[in-house]
Amino acid sequence: MGVVFNDGTWNLARMQGFIRSALRSASMRWPPKYKVKSKARVERGLYRCEGYNREAHVVPASLPPKPGNKRRIDNVLVDHIVPVVCPNMGFVDWDSFIDRLFCDSSGLQVLCHECHLAKTADEKIVRKNAI
Repeated sequence: MGVVFNDGTWNLARMQGFIRSALRSASMRWPPKYKVKSKARVERGLYRCEGYNREAHVVPASLPPKPGNKRRIDNVLVDHIVPVVCPNMGFVDWDSFIDRLFCDSSGLQVLCHECHLAKTADEKIVRKNAI
């Protein structure tokens, strides 16, 4: 039997997932993220998207909700330029994960929802091909 946590109810993978989730939640309040988003603000409700596979452009802060939903979609996302988890190698160690997650503002960029989806999809393809 492998290493267990939480009175024997969690395995190592579950424990690591819990820690990753907690760290990502904490990173949402990381001051450099606010700094990057503030610098990208053009005027009230409009932000400059750095663009992914296209030129930089100005976008609204949010999009209308999807049908049947009441909540608007966040359209301005602060993205790590270098992915927190390397798509080629996957999770390496906690030190590199934390260093990449809590990087300074030079390691962050503002992307619109569409550009962020495209970047994430490309990283997913790289991750699949690396296996």
